[in-house]
Amino acid sequence: MRGLFSILLRLPKYMRLSWRLMKDPQVPWYSKLIVMFVVLYAISPIDLIPEYLLPHIGFGDDLLFFLLSIQQLIRSSPKEVVTQHAKEIAEQKTGDTTD
Repeated sequence: MRGLFSILLRLPKYMRLSWRLMKDPQVPWYSKLIVMFVVLYAISPIDLIPEYLLPHIGFGDDLLFFLLSIQQLIRSSPKEVVTQHAKEIAEQKTGDTTD
């Protein structure tokens, strides 16, 4: 449970990092494609586990696929690109949302 809480606390930074990686031309196109497919899956009416049958688990598969796609995006990106974007995010002021 402690690990999940830790991930949830860092989720906004991971989202900002992912957004920057999606826009970066040095990141492999296939990694970006996977994230786009997962987002489309999450908003599509087709589900492996329908929300109306098992509400908490149904939304859980969408979240799980999304988190795994973000993890894959970060891992497949060049380390120096990830490091640079992470550094820039850390240096930004709290109120600045100009990504």
